[in-house]
Amino acid sequence: MLMVQQLSGRREIVNDAKGQVPLQTSAEFERTYNAQAHEIVDAMTAAVTNAQAGLNWLRAEPPDLEEVRQVLNLIARDGKRAAEIVIRLHALIAKVPIADAAL
Repeated sequence: MLMVQQLSGRREIVNDAKGQVPLQTSAEFERTYNAQAHEIVDAMTAAVTNAQAGLNWLRAEPPDLEEVRQVLNLIARDGKRAAEIVIRLHALIAKVPIADAAL
């Protein structure tokens, strides 16, 4: 079973009894998590910005439907990218069980 030790306020993931899980410090986990969270924010920001641009193109006289079509494709791409990142984060967190006794 994988265990997490907490030493002086720092959690560290240690190998299981069979040595199947590589050593990963809480700092490594935190860096990975923060980088992925930043990617989610970037994807969501891009989607919102593109949606606002699309609304502006719809308000134009005449509406620029080709630009709207293009920006809708970008919004779909950004939404898919954000979903993929959330899936990766979920997988990352699932790999790091925390023993209640260690906390």
